[in-house]
Amino acid sequence: MRRIARLLLAAVFTAVAGAAEKPPVRDLSGEAKHVVAAARPGFFCGWPANEGIWAWGNEILVGFYLAPYRYNPKGHSVDGSKPGVDAFARSLDGGETWSFEPASYDSRAVSSDGCETWSYDKEAKKLTRPLDFSRPGFAMKLRNGRMYCSYDRGRSWGGPFRLRVEGIDRPLRARTDYIVEGAGQAKIFLPTLKSDGASGRSLMAETTDGGQSFHFVGWLAPEPETPKENSKHSFSIMPSTVKLPDGTLVTALRERRGRKKWIEIRRSVDGGRTWESLSIPSRMAWNPPSLIRLADGRLCLTYGDRCKPYSIRARLSGDGGRSWGPVLILRRDAASWDMGYVRSVQRPDGKIVTLYYHTTAEHPEQFIAGTVWQP
Repeated sequence: MRRIARLLLAAVFTAVAGAAEKPPVRDLSGEAKHVVAAARPGFFCGWPANEGIWAWGNEILVGFYLAPYRYNPKGHSVDGSKPGVDAFARSLDGGETWSFEPASYDSRAVSSDGCETWSYDKEAKKLTRPLDFSRPGFAMKLRNGRMYCSYDRGRSWGGPFRLRVEGIDRPLRARTDYIVEGAGQAKIFLPTLKSDGASGRSLMAETTDGGQSFHFVGWLAPEPETPKENSKHSFSIMPSTVKLPDGTLVTALRERRGRKKWIEIRRSVDGGRTWESLSIPSRMAWNPPSLIRLADGRLCLTYGDRCKPYSIRARLSGDGGRSWGPVLILRRDAASWDMGYVRSVQRPDGKIVTLYYHTTAEHPEQFIAGTVWQP
């Protein structure tokens, strides 16, 4: 009898766990407004999560990568034989309309017809004067082992400056994720290589001297176990982090172990030194997350789902990331898995602007799309 009771109990727990893994779904795609933020005939626009997003009220700046397009059904539709370029799209009206801007921070240039020849290896230099993170127009871009900064809302950039973390001798694989704490103090969250030399594991570092140096604070998650067949398919990368009013740090991580892929929420209550797992809001995302804290205190997670039907999704949490509401479908018309890499901001009127790269049957070349929606 005891064995039967244990089996029945196990069945109940399995059923509950299965139900928890399949949250209710709400389709908001018809209610949301979809816009084109950047598109160029003959070119691939991609990966906003790699290049960053910044907002000052209704002014929004998003970075992306622009490269000649070549259809590739098995990989990214980029013509690797030709140069690509960093670029930006800017909106002054809360994401309703957008304009194109070339990146001003290095010798790469974009003509009206596309990409021109440019020098890739502009040497990164040491930052010799402290940055003022508190300036109203400040923006910082972190990319691999480089750092760029702007005091005019990204219209011009200083850099590249060398990005190093004291105590970490592995190459950095940074994307832009930082929290300003004061004029000369900021926390940054970024991946580096694992101990086996493959990507990747995420850490938190901090500067107290305006970005002239960064010291290691803590790992966001344990080092991922390495599958014997392929270590590059085991990682914990691309954090997107917010700070709650009580000082708690909450981050969303892109996780993969072989064929298993998910988004995990972790938190720290001791300033980033130690972290614990809170929840797994998506078990099939195949895409980096974007986490923001809304004006009403809720957390908003947006991400691309590369399982059919390819879609842009969101979930909301009212308890700091412990539990999540229904899956909100923001858009579901992607023609290819080659989409997503979301970044989101909230407008002063409360609506959310979600940026991502996308492709449709009518527009097969990847472009930067935006969805404006009410949480």
